[in-house]
Amino acid sequence: MPKGRCAFLGLLLLLPWGSARAHTAEEPMPSVPELRRAEANLENARAARRAAEEDARRAQERVERLRALYARGLVARREVEWAELEAQTAQARLAAQQEVEHWAEQALAHAREYAERAAHRERLSRRFSQTVVRIARFSGSGRFAFGDLAALMRAYQRRFGTPLPISAFGQTPTHDRLGLDHRGRVDVALHPESEQGRWVIEYLTRHGLPYIAFREEIPYSATGAHIHIGPPSLRK
Repeated sequence: MPKGRCAFLGLLLLLPWGSARAHTAEEPMPSVPELRRAEANLENARAARRAAEEDARRAQERVERLRALYARGLVARREVEWAELEAQTAQARLAAQQEVEHWAEQALAHAREYAERAAHRERLSRRFSQTVVRIARFSGSGRFAFGDLAALMRAYQRRFGTPLPISAFGQTPTHDRLGLDHRGRVDVALHPESEQGRWVIEYLTRHGLPYIAFREEIPYSATGAHIHIGPPSLRK
């Protein structure tokens, strides 16, 4: 791959990526239209069932009242029979609404299951994206010498007025503990996304010097965000 394209890809991986932030347990589940519709349908079904219950209650009360009046000879048998028919119809409507509510509950349960699966897939995708952007690597020419480091240190001092913050020069006890051969490599204690870190990365890219930019801790590889200058450290 041409050097310019390698440099572009290396810098691109360091750009902030909003989707890299992982969901936490406190964050709301992503809005799924089917879930919202299912919730609304269940609310409507419950409201209709409550109304049907009220209608059935009133119809039954009317039946009992007319029966009492019929027993006293104050109303005709026909009125009681019509009231009983209305009460039966109200009970049938109530049963139907209860069935509708049951199916609405089932539909909501399925919609929630679908939403949870969609949220899980999105969380996995975000975690994968986060893993992708944790490291940016540029091979350059593959060579790095002390003269290259001295030139970088002078350029950094001129640019920022402070020494280059070197945190590891060659092999260190930390690298021994990690089981890495860090000889001939240098670590710079700068976050790749800071102003100084971006400047160092641009400098290294421009001069074809290999580096690995760590945005955060990587188990068994990096104890925190920094810029590794030189070829990758090999496992001992």
